[in-house]
Amino acid sequence: MRLLRAWVPALVAGGLWLVSAWVEWLTDGSTARPARVLDLLAPETVPVGHLTAPAPWNLVLPLLWVLAVVGAHAGLLAAVRVRRGAAPPLTAFVAYWMCAVVAGAVVAAVPVAAGIVTGVLQQELPTGLPRAYLATAAHWGLVWGWLAAMVAVALDGPARGVRADAPAATDGRSRLALVAAGAGLFLAAAVGLGVASGAAVAA
Repeated sequence: MRLLRAWVPALVAGGLWLVSAWVEWLTDGSTARPARVLDLLAPETVPVGHLTAPAPWNLVLPLLWVLAVVGAHAGLLAAVRVRRGAAPPLTAFVAYWMCAVVAGAVVAAVPVAAGIVTGVLQQELPTGLPRAYLATAAHWGLVWGWLAAMVAVALDGPARGVRADAPAATDGRSRLALVAAGAGLFLAAAVGLGVASGAAVAA
């Protein structure tokens, strides 16, 4: 049950990250009013260039983005859920919502970090890149993150938190394992994004 509580909301967040990217891509360049509204509701979470890359990179790159979001969100959610049995439902909901916001910012930092490293190697730092990516991620988390938070609260159920009879050491190890698994998935996906992005450009 603990695995479901950590990973199901994270999978929802990953799916919402991809949906936002698709909606933005479909309305890209349109000047119609509905399209402009959708642009506000669906920020560019996955770069359009990754969605339109040559096969198979148009599938690999979005998948790696989703895995990065899932890993970051799952790790954060596992950490935030520590001893929250006594927290009011609204407090838990807001905390879970912020997990999506922070996860989006962490994932958005991947291309920022890659751009900075590349810029340092080429002896020229990018301008405006961090602000653009991080603002998009924060926007996505605020607009879409509440849905993943609702799923997390629903999975908590009436007996939210750690059982009173659960040993603290066991709970700590289980929580740490979930955080480590989420961080590991995020790091693996981040490295994969760096490698796959270069391969897609070469293709």
